[in-house]
Amino acid sequence: YDCLGLAQAMVDIASAVDDDMLARLQVEKGSRRLVSLEERGAVLAQLEGREYSVAAGGSLSNTLLGLARLGRAAAEARGEPPLRVAMAGLLGDDLLGEFYRAQMEAAGVHVASPPLAGGATGTVVVLTSPDAQRTMCSHLGTAAEVAVDAALQAAIARSRLLVVEGYLWELPGAQRTVAKAIAAARRHGCVVAMTAGDAGVVRRHAAAMWAAIDAGVDLLFTNAGEAEALLLHEPRGEACQGGGAAAAAAGHCATGEQLALRLGPHCSVVVVTDGDRGSYMTALGQLHCVPPCWMDAPPVDTCGAGDAYAAGLLYAYLRHHDLVSMGRTAARVATAVISKHGATLTPEAADALARS
Repeated sequence: YDCLGLAQAMVDIASAVDDDMLARLQVEKGSRRLVSLEERGAVLAQLEGREYSVAAGGSLSNTLLGLARLGRAAAEARGEPPLRVAMAGLLGDDLLGEFYRAQMEAAGVHVASPPLAGGATGTVVVLTSPDAQRTMCSHLGTAAEVAVDAALQAAIARSRLLVVEGYLWELPGAQRTVAKAIAAARRHGCVVAMTAGDAGVVRRHAAAMWAAIDAGVDLLFTNAGEAEALLLHEPRGEACQGGGAAAAAAGHCATGEQLALRLGPHCSVVVVTDGDRGSYMTALGQLHCVPPCWMDAPPVDTCGAGDAYAAGLLYAYLRHHDLVSMGRTAARVATAVISKHGATLTPEAADALARS
């Protein structure tokens, strides 16, 4: 494969809601929290009578869908060879799992993992408020360890790029899973990229994430909040001579530029997105600042903005673009997603990007 993602498969259930509904559900606007099966039922009950969409989702799934669609569009528009994109991870043998597999395969993403017998596929209920903020209630489904078996190791050996999803850290045995996957990638010359998930995931699993980075992450992708949370737990206090308290002070409210510079020594390529301030990228000791791709109208739905940015970044990386071109491509893809409802890059938007 050109790109193999390691993640948990999720199905997105998305709806536009008002602030009153968020208050009734007692969820903080813009947050992401894990919910039980019963809590998910209560959230879905509130959506009765409202319009909503159902799609294969999850953070890395959104990225892989976007990547595959960009590759397909470029192949049709410019004659580039299509990208071979695949995903491995947890998938139940339920109807949601069948739906997820069918949607991913139709978009050009091969689902390399067999369904887990008796397993339940996870869901994310995405509630978008009028100010385009999204609030997510995630039910992980069957919480099981992703097995890095002989088949998955063989898939990694045949891949150019392995992408580890940050949300994977929420699953049992994630540190062992990621360590085995990175070790397999290192043995076979496969480049390793890692996303951070969200700031809460980073705070809960910072030590494990740093262990993965030290084991051999080549490309680290975060937003400013995630980078700040990660640096608060930076091992050995390398960037802050005063240690723990000084590290916390230095990391607090740092700019995206400062965060990228501090993370830069740990990975070959570091990307820190910072909302409407653009993104900051480091490689080989150099820092590049990439402005956002401005739109004529305000964002419609910011759900999936980071996932779309990652799709554009990985597409440009696999096409051997330079760092600044990678950032610009990523910004354009993110803009295409936030200008409409839904967390994924549509085939029509991918076609338009390929022609422009």
